[in-house]
Amino acid sequence: MAVLAVAAVGVTAVVLVAVAVNRGSGTDGHSANASGSPSTTSLSAADCPVHPTNPPWSPPAHEGDSAKFIGDITLPDCTRVGPRQTVTKVWRLKNAGTVPWRGYSLHRLDLPQQPDQCQTVSDVPIMDTRPGEMVDIRTDITTPKKPGLCYVRFKMMEGSGQVAFPGGRPLNFQVIVG
Repeated sequence: MAVLAVAAVGVTAVVLVAVAVNRGSGTDGHSANASGSPSTTSLSAADCPVHPTNPPWSPPAHEGDSAKFIGDITLPDCTRVGPRQTVTKVWRLKNAGTVPWRGYSLHRLDLPQQPDQCQTVSDVPIMDTRPGEMVDIRTDITTPKKPGLCYVRFKMMEGSGQVAFPGGRPLNFQVIVG
């Protein structure tokens, strides 16, 4: 599961860094957008897995906050899913810092959602997680009717609505519809 590696800075950095760290250096020919991830406008099933680039480093919103990507519990990258199906994606993260996660969530980046994209809620709540604990984060995904690659990215937000790990790669899922 190459979606996420481990981020020493935080979940977004960890999850995001993990997502991108295992994905490569961004030298695969895809263009990057402002969030440091490849443009999703020209991706197809042949592009799976997507190899995002690393965003510029920046500290977490709270000193001592850190996250570690443990793994994809369901739907590893490039899993094939039928059109118009609803499936559940689960990521496992560890609060690797000294800051409790209270009111944290994952916020979808590519909003508003288009009809030809996988559909999810915009904000996925994360159960309160003390330092050293692991948490499973789940969201339902409804695939579009058209075959192709669904590549969806989320950033971890802390309780007051700030991006928790601005320098980390987004947490993502990649499924092939068809």
